[in-house]
Amino acid sequence: MKKLFTFAIICLTLTITSCKKQESLQSYLIQTEDNQDYVRFDFSTSMLGSFLENISEEDQQTFRSVKKMNIAFLPVNKATEEVFSEERKKIKGIMKNTDYKSLIRVNDKRGKGNIYYAGEADAIDEIVAVIYAKDFGFGVARIIGNDMNIEKIMKMVQNIDTKDKGDELVKIKDIFGGQFQTEKLHVEPVQ
Repeated sequence: MKKLFTFAIICLTLTITSCKKQESLQSYLIQTEDNQDYVRFDFSTSMLGSFLENISEEDQQTFRSVKKMNIAFLPVNKATEEVFSEERKKIKGIMKNTDYKSLIRVNDKRGKGNIYYAGEADAIDEIVAVIYAKDFGFGVARIIGNDMNIEKIMKMVQNIDTKDKGDELVKIKDIFGGQFQTEKLHVEPVQ
């Protein structure tokens, strides 16, 4: 009986000490809120009800599939190369230990990026983009929705008429592709 008790204590101790606390994407984004060097942008699509007035029915449905967006961006002038390297390693470890599926890898002379998703390919529940650009900085964007479709979202973004919609919509449009369109961009679809 004494041996069984000792064996149980050893197993319990090994289990407790071997459990490594793994950081989640959510906890990483929360930590960036406390870091003054990060530029944070948290956005709920419910705040843009007036946006739905002048768009097509298809774009309205696409827009309603997106619920929330969180962006944490560390500009190049706010951190050293060591800090960027540390942050990239952190997020790489987080993404490696999740159920996100890789969608696209972007690699060109300006920087690198990965886009991940959760859900089914034609009914996505979450999209995560991780981007590092030497001249701009490091960022993580998370889009949460319900049955989102990447093709429809990109089409909707291209259809956005930013006139009379305010500067915020211009920024959102740029985040989704206005700034990063280039003929020299190398994109690798992930199998």
